[in-house]
Amino acid sequence: MNLIEKAINFAAIAHKRQVRKVADIPYIAHPFAVGMMLQKAGCADEVIAAGILHDTLEDTEATYDQLVTEFGRQAADIVQAASEQDKTLPWEERKRATIEALPFVTKEALQVIVCDKLHNIRSIYESVETEGAKAWEHFNQGKSNQHWYYSNILKQLKARRGEFKLIRDLESEVNRLFIGREKLTNETIDLLFDVSYQIIEEKIPLLEKAGLLEFVKEVHAEADFYYRNDRMDFAYPLMEAFQTRGIEFQSNSDGPILLMLYIAVLQKRLAWSDDEVYRYFKRNEKKL
Repeated sequence: MNLIEKAINFAAIAHKRQVRKVADIPYIAHPFAVGMMLQKAGCADEVIAAGILHDTLEDTEATYDQLVTEFGRQAADIVQAASEQDKTLPWEERKRATIEALPFVTKEALQVIVCDKLHNIRSIYESVETEGAKAWEHFNQGKSNQHWYYSNILKQLKARRGEFKLIRDLESEVNRLFIGREKLTNETIDLLFDVSYQIIEEKIPLLEKAGLLEFVKEVHAEADFYYRNDRMDFAYPLMEAFQTRGIEFQSNSDGPILLMLYIAVLQKRLAWSDDEVYRYFKRNEKKL
């Protein structure tokens, strides 16, 4: 029995009776799909096997030592690198640890991680197409926080695009799911700033054409939530970053805080750095 077939058998038993969050199908469909993506991408057998096994340490009773014995240390190390190290931690802490580790994982682990995320995103997209917004109820966190997570993954992977061609596919799929288009251009970023205070009726056709209308509605809804619940502190770090760059805000009006809440939500969801936000703001400052 070759390594890949052995991994298929091991994973099928380990994930027995588990089902996917986004659909009532056997969980094993996901690691099998990841393995197929890796095989199609021309990855080594050890990487394909690790892709099939990638959730066994995180979601089953399998151990690292077991994987070393059955599949060798290389495959076991890849699975460990693709797994969350402490499932008892809060969701955001676990995801931050995953994000921060991405620059340092091996190319082989990177390949597994990218295919795992890519298949997850495609599965979520299909579920959203079928269930609409209800699809997000299957997850521990809603759409906005999931967008934060995947945007920051993309940000960390940007410098490693040349190592694996499917990173660009992941970028396109993440943007399609969360933003409504595969890529943000300078023109579409400026359009986001055109509707910073409210969605102007004359801009709706442009937002629809760009695929951004639903995304902008979500950003405004989140900013409004912070405002109505006296969570202005959400925008304070960004305001302070702007003030250090010489931008002053009126203190006798709610306008600046509403503007900064909107921009802060954009920053969170799109993983923009303070420098990037400042650059986009300055480009659009005269119309704000």
